[in-house]
Amino acid sequence: MTRRRGFFLAMIGVVVILIGVLLIGAILPRATFSASLPTAIPPRTEMVLVTTHDLPIHAVLQPQDLAQIQVPVELAPLNAMVDVEAAVGRITKVPLVTGELVLAHHLADPTNLSQDLAFVLADDQVLMAFPASDLMSQINLLQRGDVVDVLASIEQPVLPGEAGMTSLASETDKPQDMLFTFTALQRVQVSAMVVEVIPNRRTGTSTANASSNLAESNATPQPTPTPAPSEIEPRAILLALSPQDALVLKHIKDAGGIIDIVLRSPTSTERFELNPVMAEYLRDRYELVISR
Repeated sequence: MTRRRGFFLAMIGVVVILIGVLLIGAILPRATFSASLPTAIPPRTEMVLVTTHDLPIHAVLQPQDLAQIQVPVELAPLNAMVDVEAAVGRITKVPLVTGELVLAHHLADPTNLSQDLAFVLADDQVLMAFPASDLMSQINLLQRGDVVDVLASIEQPVLPGEAGMTSLASETDKPQDMLFTFTALQRVQVSAMVVEVIPNRRTGTSTANASSNLAESNATPQPTPTPAPSEIEPRAILLALSPQDALVLKHIKDAGGIIDIVLRSPTSTERFELNPVMAEYLRDRYELVISR
């Protein structure tokens, strides 16, 4: 009996060992396979700008209107804005809602004269191009954002006995032309300056040097050089005006008036009370004796 019981226990041990071997053989490949799986690669993301609150059309973007977030590359459009500084100062062409991606084609650039300049206008304004013929404009001193006053001189017929003609009354009643100088507009902001770049005005550049530079530029593409002040010729001043003020300037220009631009301090808010200047004003102010 003892021998049979020992044999029986030995058989049970062998069976247990076989079962253990089989279990290990089944589990080990699975564990090895799981260990060999590649590590999951995190999705690629890109920084984009979104709005922090609802923005209406024609809103000028400020830093507090924008936030940067990370989104998967697949969800970031090619024309999505990524830099806050590049977006600040631009104007919305369409209404934007909170959290909306800020896209370049939804923003107007006020410095883009060919496409987006109209977005700097209020609903009650028009944009007028005025010839840059006065000295202040010609010396290329004015720039976008400057605050200016517009002075005008124009001849008007005056009858003897009217203002300015008391001392100049002639024996006839024929009107005489008198020059009046006055402030046509005050506190007008320059919307833009239209200039023409004339490369031939480069100082110290001879024809031979120009030909040599041209040959080199044909051989190797060169970046566009920054124009020198002597190469820039102002052509027009763009002013955002009320329709009535635009009509006033047009009339003065069409009537042959002489117009000059004077520059103000950017912080100047005063509206000057000025008297029109004519011959009688000069005579009274400087005590001039006007003889016939």
